[in-house]
Amino acid sequence: MAFAVERLIAFRYLRARRDEGFISVIAGFSLIGITLGVGTLIVVMSVMNGFRVEMLRQMSSISGQLGVQSNRGGLDATPDLLKRMAVVPGVESATPSAEGNLMAVAGDRVRGVVLRGMRPDDIRNRAPLAAAIEGSPESRERNRALCKAEGDKPIDWGTLKGFGDDFTVAVGRRLADLMGVKVGDRIQLVSPVSVATPLGVMPRSAGVKVAAIFCTGMYDYDANFVYAPLQDAQHMLNLGPNVTGIEVFVSDKASLDQTRRLLMQAVGTEGWVFDWFQANAGFFSAVVAQTNVMFLVLTLIVLVAAFNIVSSLVMLVRTKTADIAILRTMGASRGAIMRIFLLDGLAIGGVGTALGVVLGMAFARNIEAIRQWLQRTFDIILFDETLYLLAEMPSRIEWREVVGIAGMALVFALLASLYPAARASRLDPVEGLRRE
Repeated sequence: MAFAVERLIAFRYLRARRDEGFISVIAGFSLIGITLGVGTLIVVMSVMNGFRVEMLRQMSSISGQLGVQSNRGGLDATPDLLKRMAVVPGVESATPSAEGNLMAVAGDRVRGVVLRGMRPDDIRNRAPLAAAIEGSPESRERNRALCKAEGDKPIDWGTLKGFGDDFTVAVGRRLADLMGVKVGDRIQLVSPVSVATPLGVMPRSAGVKVAAIFCTGMYDYDANFVYAPLQDAQHMLNLGPNVTGIEVFVSDKASLDQTRRLLMQAVGTEGWVFDWFQANAGFFSAVVAQTNVMFLVLTLIVLVAAFNIVSSLVMLVRTKTADIAILRTMGASRGAIMRIFLLDGLAIGGVGTALGVVLGMAFARNIEAIRQWLQRTFDIILFDETLYLLAEMPSRIEWREVVGIAGMALVFALLASLYPAARASRLDPVEGLRRE
């Protein structure tokens, strides 16, 4: 029952009379401004969090959370080295790979691609690659949705059976579309590594058959990567028995930093160990910087709405001068008068914040469906997968951020209410009655 009188008066002041309608309009704009600011901030932060987490998940599910490279030239992935790495606590698998840039030619279409050689069994066990090819019907449908297959036309994903018996390759769905190839077609791979021939030095090349088409849902991989048997990739890149690196997958329950330290001890001087952030430091640093800038810019929306609270409360104090003077003569203290107008400001800020949280969370949870509807309705592209490298707009709500945004909005509302409340509490009751 504390401050019951102050609450009663404060909420009555919010219900402005007809001659005070302009004050009510300003208060309404303040509430709408805080609602939109809080909601927009939650949506943007959820999308940025989802983008960062989804990019990390896609990258780590395809290339692993840790990697090992040689300090000089190629890495000799001996069985002893792979065994030492596999027994490190937290390591689920360690797979050697050979990777390099080359050119793919199909008819009159030419495109630069990334050739990644892996052991056939490792490719079959790599879920994002094999899901569309040899996965369950559910995984096939999911990959079809991610790659947006047109109409009901069936897609021949091919097969990984016999992969490695000959120089066959698996290409991404987007790359297959760009090159105009399908399962069973042949493409020419041209490596920058030269080979001596009777006609002189020529680039190393090989005609390969497309055995399978994969779809990860990540545009960069689906449009640029070609997977081949490890020994064939080593030959194309002139690596001999060496590889360019070893991809390490870490258990979800294991600590990445601790596993990395233990892996460094197991590898020793044969190579150096890096994590996903070091491999993509520039990209993720740019994402973090962009997130911080957007948070700062969108916070200004809430701050501007808080300034509207100042103007509405200042006008309310001026119209309630006589009421304040009467309350003071009846024994109300300066603190009681100050609490009345603080409660008014907090009520506007609190309701606006609550509506903003509800609106923002509802929008963030359904942002992909909303995007699809807007694109179909207005025939526009709101999320270009070729630019953002993802097939769907991601969203991840962090409750700590939601609480922080809501708390920040309430603090802004409280600070905006201090000056009008302090001005009302300093009003001289004699002057107030004399003016009336």
